[in-house]
Amino acid sequence: MRPLLNSVLTLSILVFVGCGGSSETKVTGTVTYKGKPLNSGYVLLKFENNNEVNGQILGDGTFEIYTTDRGKALIAVGSPKIEPVKETRGGPPVDTSKLPDPAKWVEIPAKYADPATSSKEVTIKSGINTVNIDLE
Repeated sequence: MRPLLNSVLTLSILVFVGCGGSSETKVTGTVTYKGKPLNSGYVLLKFENNNEVNGQILGDGTFEIYTTDRGKALIAVGSPKIEPVKETRGGPPVDTSKLPDPAKWVEIPAKYADPATSSKEVTIKSGINTVNIDLE
């Protein structure tokens, strides 16, 4: 009986310790420029400890970022120009339905691509954070 009790205790401790580790925080939101959602690009969060995390902006302007960092973060938003996809010989066909539409690309001011000049910041807390980013 003693070995069984030891095994149960050991397993319980491992499960408890495993669950108590650093949990991820989710940051979601929408990026708009002049009131309209961006259809592509990225959002970058730069924390006070200089850690950076980023996420892709989807066609409807939404993004998701997962991080273990918390606290104040500077925000950068980039929207590199989208080039049309060209078919190539040899590889598998490209599914263009999952790619951003180059015709809907919007150029935003370069200052937003640098967290030091974007003038955007947020405080990230544990759990789910909603951060809507409005660019002028």
